[in-house]
Amino acid sequence: MSPSDNHPEGSALAEAEVKVALSAKEYAQLPAVLDRLGFTRKAKEELTDYYLSHARSSLGGWEFTRLRLKEDGARLTRKYWITDAQGSPVRMEEERKVGKDEADALLASAPTALCLRKQRATFAGNVMGETAEIALDRLELAGHHYYFLECEVMTHPDRARQVRENLLAWIRATLPVKAEREAESMLELLLRHTGDSR
Repeated sequence: MSPSDNHPEGSALAEAEVKVALSAKEYAQLPAVLDRLGFTRKAKEELTDYYLSHARSSLGGWEFTRLRLKEDGARLTRKYWITDAQGSPVRMEEERKVGKDEADALLASAPTALCLRKQRATFAGNVMGETAEIALDRLELAGHHYYFLECEVMTHPDRARQVRENLLAWIRATLPVKAEREAESMLELLLRHTGDSR
């Protein structure tokens, strides 16, 4: 997601994020539910993501550099893993705006970059005392339609684990969705569909 007031341009913060898969019915119902919960509708847009590089982390999960193109410009995002003070894995995020020339150069340097297009509606609000963004994503891959909810808080690395647990508990208790387990990441979904094992 885009940097918030708590995530200055180019800075690195921990990404406390929960992603769950939705049914088409759940996806259609959620905007009205979030409205009733006092969330503000921020944007509805089409995103094109290019994964310029990606690799498995020794801490689990994936690390990657992504170029995101949308109507108001491009953003370059790096996501990687560190350990917090308790030794638990925490995902970090750095993000900044890039101009057209830089975006074109980045794409030219990564001709085999994986690409994903999706429609996203973003909502902002308060989740258990945290300033949060909720994204509702819709995409199609190989003739299959996918729907996701993503709830994110940018925070200090030593708070990320607890914040993630709180977000998941809030989703399960508050939203009309089946959230028994978290969904795979967009990168993992792409890799599964393309058979790319890099």
